[in-house]
Amino acid sequence: MNEIKFYATKLVPVNPMLHAYGVNHARVGTLNDRLPEGKCTECGGTEWYFLPAEASAVREGGKPYIECLKCGYTTHL
Repeated sequence: MNEIKFYATKLVPVNPMLHAYGVNHARVGTLNDRLPEGKCTECGGTEWYFLPAEASAVREGGKPYIECLKCGYTTHL
């Protein structure tokens, strides 16, 4: 029988463009280009969580994905 594993995440504030793209973020535009007004299009929330590199959306999409902490809407930067 396989052992079940659980992992915890601690939310800490980050610079979004630096976190998503590193020092090369100047080449990809601004945060406003990617997320106008920083608001969730579903609920208007303004707090976001970066999905970890291990998440299927990130692995399959190859882009940094974020999730609204208020409603769970997911999009990429």
